[in-house]
Amino acid sequence: MELRHLRYFLAVAEEGNFTRAAARVGIGQPPLSQQIQTLERELGTPLFRRTHSGAELTPAGEAFLGEVRRVLADVERAAETARRVARGESGRLRLGFTASAAFSPVVPRLIRDFRRKWPQVELLLDETMT
Repeated sequence: MELRHLRYFLAVAEEGNFTRAAARVGIGQPPLSQQIQTLERELGTPLFRRTHSGAELTPAGEAFLGEVRRVLADVERAAETARRVARGESGRLRLGFTASAAFSPVVPRLIRDFRRKWPQVELLLDETMT
């Protein structure tokens, strides 16, 4: 099972129509139908009842829909986490400072502002001797 199969399934489920779903995901209707059939074979159950006016979810399709939405949301969240780390907006930052810097009113304010602006970055503070 591939992520594209899940995205295709979601498009058909939400559109209720293979032609509109195909347009939404940017492929032709016959390849979309083939991909859904591949998914149904892999699962061993039909996910849609094909009708003259479109496609309706079967009970298995209804159950699958909620799980697919969760999986795709998790994948998007994971991708966004990776992008945040790549941009330096998440992860760890080790900051060394001298003991005298702690007495400056600027340093605590900068740390507070940094944590407010980048809450996903773990700021590790190390007091150094020099």
